[in-house]
Amino acid sequence: MEAGWPFIGRTRERDRAVEALTAASGAGVLLTGDPGVGKSRLLDEVLDQALRRQRVTLRVTATPGWQAVPFGVLANRFPQAADANVADVFRDVERRLREVAAGRAVVVGVDDLNWLDDASAALLERLVAGGAVQVVASVRSDCLDAAPVAALRRSRSVDRIHVPPLDAEETTDVIRAALGGPVDGLTLDALWRISQGNPLFLREALRCGLRDGGLVRRDGMWTWPAESLCPTHLADLIQQTLGTLAPDEVEAMRYVAHAEPVPLAVLDRVVEPRTAEQLEERGLIRLLRHDSAVLVQTGHPLYAEAVRNHTGELRARRLRRNLADALAELGGGGADDLARVVAWRCEADLPVAAADLLTASEYALRRHDPVLAERLGRQIGSARGDWQVARALLAQGRGDEADAHLRRAAAELTDPRDRAEATALRALHAFWGERRPEEARAVLDAGRRDLPAEAHPGLLAAEVGIAVFGGDLDGARDSMARLAADRPRDPLLATAVAALQPYLLLFDGQPGRAARMFDSGEVDIPETWPTMRAAAQACHVQSLLMSGRLAEASRLAKRYYRDALGRRAADAVGLLAFARGKCAYHAGQLRRSIRWLHEARTLVGERALFPIRDYVLSANAYVAAQLGEPAEGKRLLEHLRGDEEADRGAAGGLVATDAELTAAWLAAVDGQLATAVGRLHELHRRAAQATTITVECLHLLSRLAPSAETADRLTEAAAGCDSPLFDLWAAHARALAADDPAGLERVSTSLEASGYLTLALETVIAAEAACERRGEHRRANLLARRADLLREQCGGYWPPLNPRSDSRDELTPRERQICELAAAGRDNATIAAELVLSVRTVENHLQRAYVKLGLRSRSGLAQALGTQRAG
Repeated sequence: MEAGWPFIGRTRERDRAVEALTAASGAGVLLTGDPGVGKSRLLDEVLDQALRRQRVTLRVTATPGWQAVPFGVLANRFPQAADANVADVFRDVERRLREVAAGRAVVVGVDDLNWLDDASAALLERLVAGGAVQVVASVRSDCLDAAPVAALRRSRSVDRIHVPPLDAEETTDVIRAALGGPVDGLTLDALWRISQGNPLFLREALRCGLRDGGLVRRDGMWTWPAESLCPTHLADLIQQTLGTLAPDEVEAMRYVAHAEPVPLAVLDRVVEPRTAEQLEERGLIRLLRHDSAVLVQTGHPLYAEAVRNHTGELRARRLRRNLADALAELGGGGADDLARVVAWRCEADLPVAAADLLTASEYALRRHDPVLAERLGRQIGSARGDWQVARALLAQGRGDEADAHLRRAAAELTDPRDRAEATALRALHAFWGERRPEEARAVLDAGRRDLPAEAHPGLLAAEVGIAVFGGDLDGARDSMARLAADRPRDPLLATAVAALQPYLLLFDGQPGRAARMFDSGEVDIPETWPTMRAAAQACHVQSLLMSGRLAEASRLAKRYYRDALGRRAADAVGLLAFARGKCAYHAGQLRRSIRWLHEARTLVGERALFPIRDYVLSANAYVAAQLGEPAEGKRLLEHLRGDEEADRGAAGGLVATDAELTAAWLAAVDGQLATAVGRLHELHRRAAQATTITVECLHLLSRLAPSAETADRLTEAAAGCDSPLFDLWAAHARALAADDPAGLERVSTSLEASGYLTLALETVIAAEAACERRGEHRRANLLARRADLLREQCGGYWPPLNPRSDSRDELTPRERQICELAAAGRDNATIAAELVLSVRTVENHLQRAYVKLGLRSRSGLAQALGTQRAG
């Protein structure tokens, strides 16, 4: 922000305005739009462009305070005698402008034209009509009928250019440019929601965040972890709009702001329809359709915030009471209506039956509104109320507050099955939320001991969750079979275990089957708990990724990420950013991958549900090492190990093996090959239960220390899986062990066709090296050219496992000779004849040279050769 506010997203409007000014008949431009949309900044940019074109520019700002003063806006520019008459002023200003212009065109910029005083407006009209000046003026869209605007528009042809709000992508560009660094997606989305592309709101939000410390740079990425992005401060900016409303319009806005989205039928009972129509026409409220209902909400989130800030508590209670009465009079019997009536009555301190509170709270929870579910649950003075509050807190990611409520619910609910499911949630929270596996198991043991046998199926969900991520896959399979026959009754518990079966299949080497479960709808993506919803979505992406369906995985990860943004849960967004980073890595987009993984690391906090943060840190360390940053990889891995130590063993089992794979990779990149190989042999021995980890371990081992034995083990393991990608890994291992360039080339071609460019590049480089060892230099050259093209697609990435000569990026003598001839204008056939080569060989050398020189064609070849010589 210190460097100034960036000019982004207005190039089209600026160019149109400049074009209008350069037209022979153009008298000027009128920039129209909502307050704060950036008209003044755009006006300045247009004047700057006019100045660069050797025009004389004059800028004035009209204000309400000077509107009653004749020529007030010109007082500093063209001072006049106190007794000067209007005609004299006109002639004097015209004369001075001619003198200053000295034959050049004059462009006058007027900000907020509608506030111009009558005398200045008349002067401007005369100057424009006489062709003495052109004008660029800004005016709010709702002030187009003001007298100065009308005068300018009738003087000569003036182009009107509407300045719309920035779109979401432009808003993102502005935020990143203003802050000078990357910003996490959740913060970008929140800033877009509250600003709606209005640059003034956006700038004030950023200033507020920097001033108050809410907007912080964490590990190199800007983030705003607070719930609110200074809406109270920003709401003051729009009081000038709301301050013009009539009393009946203000009252209507209060009803909408305190109940949005409010059914239109309810609003019609408490507000005159004509008043609502006027508000809609001014953009202060808008209609939206949900199923068959028509709902009303404010036209901008800040409108609602501003109205609520200026409404007293007593008035707010009356509004909600009137809304509740109006809805009840309509006789609506739907669950939506009941939830609204109950909420409004509670907020108005009116009596509500406990049964209605319970029904409305449960409905809100199932409709993923845990905040309302919590608020209503706290009105229920019983163990059932504790149960509602506990689940609502868990769904909001506030597990620390939920534990006491879970304890009371598990002890006092009347139905033994309900007590069992409350116990299961307690155990899962201890394991996933608190990272205390022994405590989780103790909770389950106590439940089995204290609950009747017929209630024990209620504990199965926790048993499966702990077994899957604790590494006891045999136990998980047994419990999963029983869980399939006796699903949880509670929706939150069902949400927590929705993806456990596909996760178990993933570990079992069956990613194809796991993906089919999602594709067929056999697994319902849960609605109630955002983090668990994201976990299921990430499992779907990973299933596709490990099945060889990278393109589908990437598309789905993008869609799921947007869905997570809409739910506004940091862990959920971080988990899907992690999924996008994994897809980008496999696709050869390593810089993009590290950006997504960086966001995941920023958003997934220290208290994220186990094992989300562990996976995120491990992936960050792995890709950092791939990009030639082993020190950063080690730092992240040490952070992960520190977390494991603090968690007292929760990060054991399968998650620990993921970190150990990364540790082996880092050791290999660091040149400690024996250490890496030893780690992988030990890991392979311990990971016998998890087929996928066995496959991953053996594949990495085959790349570090190729051998027939490792290749045979990997081939055998992959044969028991259902992934074409694992089959390619096995073929890769066999070709490496045999030092078979043809086999490596086939694997690389298949990987490239599937989009897995990172491994395809590594494999084709290995094929090139195998050819060189066999003395097949012509074929090695062809493979080298293909490797260079792949490397270009991967943004210049070079696999750290492959030895790389410093001379590889230098032109060979033959390449330089051919490039110099090409730069001199000779075509490929002429070069081939002169050097006694085939045309294909000349083409191959040129293509390799282009990649090394960063070119796509002969254009710029002479300059590039000169630069390289100078270097």
